[in-house]
Amino acid sequence: MREFHLKIATPDGTEYDGPAESLLIKTTDGDVEILAGHTDLLASVATGRVRILHAGAQRFASASGGFISVSKEGVSLVTTTFEFADEIDVKRAEAAKERAEELLRQAKSDAEIGAAQAKLSRALNRIKVSSL
Repeated sequence: MREFHLKIATPDGTEYDGPAESLLIKTTDGDVEILAGHTDLLASVATGRVRILHAGAQRFASASGGFISVSKEGVSLVTTTFEFADEIDVKRAEAAKERAEELLRQAKSDAEIGAAQAKLSRALNRIKVSSL
């Protein structure tokens, strides 16, 4: 399988900068798989699982927010949050889930409900991805 250059960045810095054969990511329009030679693309990233395939090995991650840009130069993934599955602190994710559920119970406005639901979605995704 042909390779392409993949760079993943967050507000905290570069998470990955190297070759990939496939990138599967959840966008706001649905799942997208990127392979070498993919047409140019700019899409918003949704909260979800990321799968990177390289040298026959898969690596999973949790991501939320941001965008993906695909061009002939390579793929840039800029996300608000990004954690590889093997780096997720499950206890911390469980605690974040409990806090988000409590915020949801106490929410009084649509804005508070939306913020709590987003936090809960991120926590649940991290928990799910940590087991991959």
